Amino acid sequence: MDIEEFKKLRVEGRKQLLEKIIDTFKSLSPVAIHQFGSGHKGYKDEFSDIDVWITFKDSQIPDITKILSRIFAGVAPVLVKHHSRTWSPVGGNSSSIIHRTKFGLFLVDYYVSQFSETIIPKGSKILWGNDLLKIGEWKLNKNTNPNIHDSHTLKKDIDLLLDLIFVGVKGVVRKWDNNDFLRTLKFVHQNFLKRNPSRIKRRRISLDFKSFHRLLSDLGKVSNKRQRLAIENIKNYLGQVDDLYLSKR
Repeated sequence: MDIEEFKKLRVEGRKQLLEKIIDTFKSLSPVAIHQFGSGHKGYKDEFSDIDVWITFKDSQIPDITKILSRIFAGVAPVLVKHHSRTWSPVGGNSSSIIHRTKFGLFLVDYYVSQFSETIIPKGSKILWGNDLLKIGEWKLNKNTNPNIHDSHTLKKDIDLLLDLIFVGVKGVVRKWDNNDFLRTLKFVHQNFLKRNPSRIKRRRISLDFKSFHRLLSDLGKVSNKRQRLAIENIKNYLGQVDDLYLSKR
């Protein structure tokens, strides 16, 4: 496979995945489905993720949040799921999901919001439903309630690191020179070591695939079966991108 074929597969896979997301959530009768991030005006490149904001009536939210894992699995198989309470819309849910599809791995950030608290992020586009919702600065728990914090377990911490490593792939290819992502990855890794002493090695983290492969191997030693499968898939993805984009430069 060459780069052009890889690009076509990722673009088509992302398109089909977004269509599946829309169809899946439409069947649950939301108020609206919006897309934001780079996808609202045309993706930056084949590595751009999908960001969707799904608004439900307040009365629907308790039942919807109970079955979100089942909903995500109905979109496409889930390799990694990271839920953040602090990044969740007020009264809603935020989950970052790495889906496995026949076209490869794709990351989707899902924001599920209750109608009464919904403010659609600026620069969003309507995918389905009511296009008259308020637009402005979104209301997330981290901005409105300092008493809400994310809980931590070994499984959750590993999922967060896997999520970040996957995001970092596009950073390597795009040659990110902003240190925000790397600082975040280092911070999460350091906190993982503090909460789980002696579980994995202390390593110098850098924005390159060699560093990511080492970290993935470390995490594989303390992961559950589902996470080991995710690590294997992410390693294969890293290797493919490395061969196509970096090794031939």
